[in-house]
Amino acid sequence: MQPSRDPISRVALMVLVAASTSSVHGADGIDYLRDVKPIFRTHCVRCHGPLKSEARLRLDTRSLAAKGGENGAALVPGQSAASLLLKRVTAEEETRMPPEGMGLSQAELATLTAWISGGAVAPEDEEPADPRNHWSYQRVRRPAVPAAEGEWSHNPIDAFIARGHVRGGVAVAKQASPEVLLRRASLDLIGLPPSVEQLQSLQADPSPAAYARAVDSLLESPHYGERWGRHWLDVWRYSDWYGFQSEVRFSQKNMWHYRDWVVESLNADKGYERMAMEMLAGDEMTPFEIGALRATGFLVRNRNTDSREQWIRDTVEHTAKAFLAMTIACVQCHDHPYDPIWHDEYYRYRNIFEPVQVAIDSGGGGPDGIDLAGVARIFDRDQNAATSFYIRGNDKTPDKTRKITPGIPQVIGGWVEPSSVGLPPEARVPHLRPAVADQTLERLNHNISAAEEAMATAMALKADFQKRLEAPGVPPEKPGPGNRIRDTFAPKRSPAWRTGAGAWAELPQGGLAQTQVGEDVEGWLEFTPPGGSPLEFTLHAVLKITGGESTREAGITFDRHDKGGRNEGVYLTASEDRAGLGFFSVFDGERHDSDPLFRAFDVPLGREFALRIHVRGQLINVYVNDVLLAAHKLPAREPGGIRLWTCDASAEFSLLQLDSLPGNLAMAPADSIKQFSPTAELDAAHASHTAFFDAIHELARLRRATQRGELASFQGTLAAERVRLYDVPLREDLEGVAAHKKKVEPLAIVAQMAQRGLAVAKAREAKFLAEQSLVVAKGRRQSGLPPGVAADAKAAMLQLLAKAVTDAENKAKATSQQLTTSLETLEKPSTAAYSGLPGQYGSSSGRRLSLARWVADARNPLTARVAVNHIWLRHFGRALVTSVFEFGLSGERPSHPELLDWLASELVEPSMEPVGGRGPVAWKKGSPESRPWSMKHLHRLIVTSRAYRSASSPLEKPLATDPDNILVWRMPSRRMDAETVRDSILSVAGGLDPTLGGPDIASSDGLKVPRRSLYFHQSPEDQMAFLKLFDGADPAECYQRHVSIVPHQALALFNSEISLVHARRLARKLTVEESAKKSGKPGTPVAAQVFVERAFRQVLSRDVTTAEAAICLEFLVSRTAAYTQAKTPRPPQALSKSGAAPSADPALHARENLVHSLFNHHDFVTIK
Repeated sequence: MQPSRDPISRVALMVLVAASTSSVHGADGIDYLRDVKPIFRTHCVRCHGPLKSEARLRLDTRSLAAKGGENGAALVPGQSAASLLLKRVTAEEETRMPPEGMGLSQAELATLTAWISGGAVAPEDEEPADPRNHWSYQRVRRPAVPAAEGEWSHNPIDAFIARGHVRGGVAVAKQASPEVLLRRASLDLIGLPPSVEQLQSLQADPSPAAYARAVDSLLESPHYGERWGRHWLDVWRYSDWYGFQSEVRFSQKNMWHYRDWVVESLNADKGYERMAMEMLAGDEMTPFEIGALRATGFLVRNRNTDSREQWIRDTVEHTAKAFLAMTIACVQCHDHPYDPIWHDEYYRYRNIFEPVQVAIDSGGGGPDGIDLAGVARIFDRDQNAATSFYIRGNDKTPDKTRKITPGIPQVIGGWVEPSSVGLPPEARVPHLRPAVADQTLERLNHNISAAEEAMATAMALKADFQKRLEAPGVPPEKPGPGNRIRDTFAPKRSPAWRTGAGAWAELPQGGLAQTQVGEDVEGWLEFTPPGGSPLEFTLHAVLKITGGESTREAGITFDRHDKGGRNEGVYLTASEDRAGLGFFSVFDGERHDSDPLFRAFDVPLGREFALRIHVRGQLINVYVNDVLLAAHKLPAREPGGIRLWTCDASAEFSLLQLDSLPGNLAMAPADSIKQFSPTAELDAAHASHTAFFDAIHELARLRRATQRGELASFQGTLAAERVRLYDVPLREDLEGVAAHKKKVEPLAIVAQMAQRGLAVAKAREAKFLAEQSLVVAKGRRQSGLPPGVAADAKAAMLQLLAKAVTDAENKAKATSQQLTTSLETLEKPSTAAYSGLPGQYGSSSGRRLSLARWVADARNPLTARVAVNHIWLRHFGRALVTSVFEFGLSGERPSHPELLDWLASELVEPSMEPVGGRGPVAWKKGSPESRPWSMKHLHRLIVTSRAYRSASSPLEKPLATDPDNILVWRMPSRRMDAETVRDSILSVAGGLDPTLGGPDIASSDGLKVPRRSLYFHQSPEDQMAFLKLFDGADPAECYQRHVSIVPHQALALFNSEISLVHARRLARKLTVEESAKKSGKPGTPVAAQVFVERAFRQVLSRDVTTAEAAICLEFLVSRTAAYTQAKTPRPPQALSKSGAAPSADPALHARENLVHSLFNHHDFVTIK
């Protein structure tokens, strides 16, 4: 960390340095202030300074060092060898100072030695500084607005800025044009360029009053919350959940609720202090408000279940940085090296967060597991949670003698001891909140509908089975509905097949044979339907295995892909060790057999088998010779090709037919074969098949009863709880207690009976499943072991089969007893005793609420300063305090300290209101309508200031004097940030979807889904590539974005599908609009001129210059001629309609290229 500096004008700084160094140089050129004092500050002052003076020695000034401490003078001017200071810093490690770390470097030792030898020269007027008097630790007091003249006198901001101009002697840039100013304000406030209509309106009335109205309109736009939400989410380190499967780690699922809360709060102009309070302690402030719970996502963001210790450390570090601009992470090991923050104060601050835990208030989610109501939030799991004091910050060496109480560093003061916060019923029991209850009811009703559908499917399956018993099915004789291919391979195979390995030949009698065999010898041929195999299909295949050496497999693979991916295989095997129907998946280049799905039966060589495969999404049913033998769920699919193949087998295929799956076709549920079919019987009349379909039907009936019981139980319990938990009288109010009990009792009885009924339904379902498991276990034991089992493994496998039967018998007995008990309970007289809805939370500690109240207190010296500093940074590209998350002694001093304090005061307590009229935008003291801590009020003040309205064109003299624009003599040009580039392209092309909020969208959909970039998934491990390339937010730490300008950004924008596709769409849109206005047909000079003018206004928000128009018209003529000669092929109709493909019309194609060039123009990607 570096010592603080005053970032005043370069000229003034040079003068100051020259004056201050003239009297502090030693004979050898060592400068005390520049060379020596930083050594003391870095290594010595923490223990020997104004806050702590060990051995009564202070080294914060030269005179105090000479005075010395308990051991005498620390230095003897002119005698370095006799100076105690030098002896201690060069001593052996046991007695060396400082005792921690590596000690002083050789260069630092040489500097000290030379300085002391040269007489230890230092300024005579050097005064010791107390770090507690540091500017940022002083309470904010509104400074008087300095006098200013002319156009710099209408806004207090300008008065402070103008005083700096005068002191720095710099000239000031002229005002920006209305067009430039409107585009700047629009991009700053809503992150989108102005519309052509907004631009024309301001051009028609370029008065300051019209500009002020435009600013008001922008601040009222819902896009304001999205734009500034992105800025504040940078500061607050927003990240979507990026855990693994169902684990709750690295942020939290449904974090988008927190993001939406930020956007909504900003649009509503919720006070900054209120937002901070809700983020820190919304669950303790207003636990019954869903908005407040969403806000605590700020703390959820740091969640890391791999290490709670790291989670708490991150929480401590980033709450201090975000709201207070204090860096206190190092204080977990020792006192702060610069600031008056002590080692134990870190642990007191940490203790505030010690009780916290995360949760999702969802009530079990909604239909199909989609959880829209579930809010990721913080709560206090243990309000008495203790914090350990770690010696030197090592969590392996806690000091068990210390008792840590919550608190904040004394230097910012104001801590009030917390008191426990009682939570109302709707806070303790999530189901009492309407959103959670409604989602639960929706899920339960959905489950009933699904159970009804399962019942209908079971009945249809039984009917289909009976039909097939009466008239067994045969392979189809003609194509089915939606046929993609039908091939009997007679007299020749379809030319659609691509032949690969093996010896394939058509047979004289029809069919196709593969005759090459041998260990690991494969044969295959492949067909890829247009668009790939559909997600829902029926596939018929007739084949027989005629020979082979050992494996002898032949089958079908679908969802095939040449470039990898996953595909699924279904096959027959006639191996001597194992014969039957098998399944596998191919992924990562390897075959993975699904052994639990294998169905064993005889597959004689030369016998023909008819396979019928039904696939609906991920559900697959496989029939062999019209007998259902498989039903299970496939992994996620991507449609691809169909492959016929053999492995160490000669085989013949006489039919391959791929049809669409009839929508009304009933399919057996996944795992039904596993549950109810112990053996594979190819005889359709075998009794096991009837039992199988009866079992599916019975399970569907029982599950429907269970789902109905779930709904009735929840509704009854919810009704009772809504009465029992509210309006509860005091215990002393005996009459009130009796009346409340009487009111609850009938509802409680209904809830109890519903719960008893549900218990019976669940017990019946469990008993049925246990009995079916017993049937399956006995059937497998009776079938014995498959052929090929090694002799030494037979005994163990038989024991496993026997154990499975015993376990199933025990389970059947237990569930039978459970049903008996449930039925007996159901018959008992009803009472008012029932099981209440689950409550997750008890009382809260109130620690975070105490912190939140102090953060939001107007007396807090840091909160408002930090907030306005971030706001200023994002308007001007440079913060007033450039160390945006470090306001301590190691940070930078404000460039305009009084302006910073005036803005902080104005944020906390607005005092200025605009003056009406058509003259310059002026502000006066009054009683503004803006609420305290209004950020919109601050934005309005800033963007109507003369400083903000300055042009960005540099002036030669001030550029040389103040190249960093510290004095704000012009508005610096800035490249659009990542999100603004993408969103602006979508906006000007008319393709931006303005929908607000909602779950995060996959980052991979950034080129397809036209939502604002804010809504796409963003985490340290997953971010839209386009945004990342343009320096998008770093969720790990993004208090101020790093900005780079590198060549591959220009290449990426030029070649991006975003800019290409939307340039084409905008070109067509402008062409259609101009044609509608009868400006001429596309391609004529008049139409081209109009097109160029409209394109510049639409894309660059300005009029085209005469020179630019000439260049663009010449470009259109030349490119039209080139495309006419090249005869651009006509793209597919679907692509033409979507605008994704270039136009086949040469003139329109040229216009598309012109718009694409404007998207890559410097004036488009730059905020001037």
